[in-house]
Amino acid sequence: MSDMKRFFTKYIGFKVAFLAVLVVVFLSVSMMSIPPKNADALVPSCCSGGCYCTSETVSSDISGWIQDYIQLNLEFYLQLVAQHQFIWFNLEYWQQYMLPSFIQMGNQLGGVGMQQVMMIGMFLDAKEQMETQRLLQILHAKANKDYHPSVGMCEFGTRLKSLAASERKGEMNALILSERSLDRFFGNKDTGGSGGSKDDVNIRLSAFKGKFCEAFDNNNGLSFICPITASAPAARRSRFNKDIDYQRTIENPWTIGLDLTVGGTPSEADEEVFALSNNLYGFESFNTVDYKAMQNMISVNDLQQAYLDMRAVVAKTKVAENSFNAIVAMKSEGTVGSREFLVSYLEELGMPTGDIDAFLGENPSYHAQMEILTKKAYQSPLFYTNLYDKPANVERKGVAMQAIGLMQKFDLLKSNLRTEASLSILLELSVEQLQRKVEDDIRALSGYSEE
Repeated sequence: MSDMKRFFTKYIGFKVAFLAVLVVVFLSVSMMSIPPKNADALVPSCCSGGCYCTSETVSSDISGWIQDYIQLNLEFYLQLVAQHQFIWFNLEYWQQYMLPSFIQMGNQLGGVGMQQVMMIGMFLDAKEQMETQRLLQILHAKANKDYHPSVGMCEFGTRLKSLAASERKGEMNALILSERSLDRFFGNKDTGGSGGSKDDVNIRLSAFKGKFCEAFDNNNGLSFICPITASAPAARRSRFNKDIDYQRTIENPWTIGLDLTVGGTPSEADEEVFALSNNLYGFESFNTVDYKAMQNMISVNDLQQAYLDMRAVVAKTKVAENSFNAIVAMKSEGTVGSREFLVSYLEELGMPTGDIDAFLGENPSYHAQMEILTKKAYQSPLFYTNLYDKPANVERKGVAMQAIGLMQKFDLLKSNLRTEASLSILLELSVEQLQRKVEDDIRALSGYSEE
């Protein structure tokens, strides 16, 4: 635009002078090129009568000449101007001024257009980036909400750390207790019943006098056989009557110091459980049978029949004893894996350290761990305040509680199975009396033969 302005400013006077010369030349040429009018035409027929008609003719011709002159010159002028402008515009002005300007304008418009398209693309990129960032932030917030662990949830896992191992260890203790009792019933070697009923009584009486005798029992009449007096240490006096006190020996402690899976000298808890078991089941053991009398294979004699009866009694006794063994097994020593977490939780509940050691022991039992998981865990106010947590963690806690509930229900199922077996034995014992009455009635009939 500045080049065009300089051009018009520089050459405008020259153009005006040049156009004026052209107009004069064209006018002169046009006047010389107009042919003269016919002389006869100057005197029309209407002028024969006077000069008035001649003056009108001349004025009309002059008017026609002027119109023709203006028209011809205007046409020539326009043609010349048009041709000049075309030649000048095409060769000089367009090539030198307009075309470069249009090229620059086109380049500028193209560049501006590209910048505008780039800006639009940047807006689109920014939109996608913001949406992506927003989606990532949403996913991050959701992950932080759903997958951020809570202390309350971790507590379930730490308390379950040694539960399975403790349960399996208890099952082994129950099996060993059952085998030990069976060996005593049958008088196997190295058992209390190996020497018969009399030797079994002597062994049990010796254990009673040396470990469980209370001198104040029987109206202070046992002092002559009880070597342990009231001045004995508290640890020894705490064992008084534990061979018959089910509450103190089995029911009260969460963990009994019983571990039959390891060898060595029996612990105090082992002796107490064995003594209580002997008094509850098979308090009077069977005498050993002469093996020579059992060799008569011709017919069933009374001794053989009595031995079979003895085995039937032992079988029924073992069904009843199975419940006792199962309870002792659940409270026997487990594994140490989760003890520190259980101790910490009981301290939060306000239980003294001495009581914690007494209840849990060195290796918490399966029963102790289940006691905390199914009961004590929900007696702390922190459990309920920790429910103000992320919804996912609250649902996880609910699933963990359901899993613990399933374990407890399975323990109840096994307990119901043992109860069902015990009830079936009671029913069998009731039917046995009716069976004997019927057999007596049959024997009383005439002509009855036992062959």
